[in-house]
Parts: sequence; C-alpha cells; structure tokens
Amino acid sequence: MTTARLVSYGIAAVIAAFATAARAQANIDVDEHRTTPVPHRYIHGILGDAKFQIALPDNWNGEFLMGARGFSGDENSSGAFKTVGLQKGYAYALSDQGWNRFTIIDSPEHKYYESRRRILQLTSYTKALIGRYYGTQARRTFIEWMGSNARFVRNFDVIASRIDDIIAMRTANPDWDPASEPLSPPLTADQLQALLNIYNMPAHVGGLAYNTGRVPGSEYRWPPASPQWPLGSYNAILGYVTTSLAKFDPFYDPDGDGVLSLDEMKAWDPNLSPPPVQNDLRRFDNTGDLRRPIIIAQGSHDPIVSPGETRVYERLVEAHLGSRARDFLAVYFIPGMGHGGAEYDAALSAQLDALEKWVDWHQSGGLTGSPPPDVLVGGLGSYPRD
Repeated sequence: MTTARLVSYGIAAVIAAFATAARAQANIDVDEHRTTPVPHRYIHGILGDAKFQIALPDNWNGEFLMGARGFSGDENSSGAFKTVGLQKGYAYALSDQGWNRFTIIDSPEHKYYESRRRILQLTSYTKALIGRYYGTQARRTFIEWMGSNARFVRNFDVIASRIDDIIAMRTANPDWDPASEPLSPPLTADQLQALLNIYNMPAHVGGLAYNTGRVPGSEYRWPPASPQWPLGSYNAILGYVTTSLAKFDPFYDPDGDGVLSLDEMKAWDPNLSPPPVQNDLRRFDNTGDLRRPIIIAQGSHDPIVSPGETRVYERLVEAHLGSRARDFLAVYFIPGMGHGGAEYDAALSAQLDALEKWVDWHQSGGLTGSPPPDVLVGGLGSYPRD
C-alpha cells in the first residue's frame, strides 16, 4: 500500500509520508446514499472534536483521497476537489480539523497546530472504514492540503491610490523596474519603498534565507476584489490577519488597551514577537527531510502563498538529500495561476493524474508511469520522456 500526500494551494500536488494516527470513536449523524456527483455512500459526524464527511463511491477505484481544506472553511468546504475525486472513483474524506479561523481567537481549546493530529486521526478512521465497507484496503492514500500577510496589507495601503498605474506599467513592460523607471507622476518616496517592500519580504526557515514577497507581474491580483480587478486578493489577505493574529501572538497589544485595532494588526511583525511566540511559529515550519516523493505545482502569480515558499522548500530538500533530491521532489510553476478558484478547479483532474503517474513510476522502478518533466510544457498532463 502506498501512503502519500497531495497538498493543494493555488494549484499544488504534493506527495509525502505521514504517521499512523491514534484511533478514535466517531459519532455519526448522517449515513445515507447519494447520487450526486456520482452514486456514493455519504457519512457525516464528529471525530474527537472535529466534524468530518466521508464519501464512498459505488464505483471505487481502490484508492483514498483525503482533504485538508486549507486555512479556511469547514468539513463541507471541499469545492471541486470532492467532485473531481468522486468522478475519478476515489473514496473521499474531509475534516474541519477541530477549529474555525473565524472563531478560533475566542476558543482557548482550539489551536491551528491541532490540524496535524485531526488529519491523521480522520485518515486512520477512514482507512479502517474503507476496509470494512469494500472488503479490502485502499492501495494508495492521497491527502490534499493551503507572517507576510500583515506586511503585505500595510504596504499595499501606501500604494493603493496608485495601484491602477502600477498594474498598467507592469502590463506594458513585464520587466519594469520601479526603482529606475518612475511612473508619471512618480511615486512618492514612501510609495516606492512600500512597493519594493511588497516585492521583497526577507524570511528564514531551517537556517535558509528567502524572499516571501509577491512576484512582479502579480500586481493585478493585489487590490481588493472589484469588477475592475475580479482576481484581487487584498480583502482575503487582510481577513487572515484579522481572524488569526491574536491567536498566533496573544502577547501583541501595542498600546496595552486589550483591543487590537486594524492599524495595530497591520503593523504586527512576527520577528519582534517574544520567544514563546517565535517557538510556536517555528513548529509550523517544514524541514525538507522527505521520505516519499513530492510533486509541487504552484501558480506563478499566487498572492496568498508566495512562490518563494515553494522555492525555499526545494532548497530545504536539496540540503537534506543532495543529489537525490530530484528523485523525491519535482517543482514547477503554472504561468499566471493564482491561488484557488476556477483556474485551480480546472486543473484538479490533471493534478491527480500527475500524482498517480509519479507514484507508478516510483513503485515500478521506472517501468510504468512517469516522473514530471523538468520544465512544465503543455500543462500538467504533459510528460516528455528521454
């Protein structure tokens, strides 16, 4: 049996290993047969303190697709992932991970970190249920997964009045350098610095320095969503700050009045947080110590998860595995792709196909399936071979 992980943000397909989770007793409130999008058994309940759904298709392909719903949503926020998965014959499960980002600040018992435990718990429970329901275990298990946000919004506020001009200049000249080619009228000194601050956001992980800034060319995805800029992400990014900051850093209160104003939230800098907060944030870091193969495909214009995060992960893997890194990790970017939405949904089927071929290739020693190409050509479904 292959245990693997499919992590999705913007557009991403990732394979990794995870440990066996502790078993728990589920309380089921719905267990019925449904016909949409394909005939399947639908189960809903609570496992520990996490709500979940499970879908077992009548025409099962012998494999299991586990959702993780990213940073937002709940056990029902499966989007097109569940639809595509069931249509391809996968058993499917999704949990709310025991917390909701809109209420987590007021819930002392809830923590973002508990996601790891709840995902493993539901994985273990669903695999056991699959074995009982179908009379055989799943051959493979795939899992789907989503400090720069405050920095982004406070700098965007400075350039907001000029964002249309910035987008127009970038569209006319993809190689535009705002430091040497001023707009007309020019940006003020503060506006220019704020724009550069969005492009360049120094960060570090595992001893490696990297840039978590937004990519030049993605400016049309920065403003608040509007008819003019329907792909704008400002409000979504600000939402992550307002619903999460107090949970990440409970010590932060600049004026000591017990209330965080919007301006105070935008000014937060995790590098200035006390050691307990720094240690807690470090717990979310990846190490790059891969034991199973990973495919990562990300939108090159993702405004939510910076492409810099993926690039430094590649460096982490290379630091651990050296020359063997290419056998475990393949990274490529989808030109112009953002974070989620219709663009992402349209690529889900190809994403799963790429994952299956990658696992086939490893399990067969290269006799079947295919590794991803060194350079993405013709979309996720393209696999040029030597």
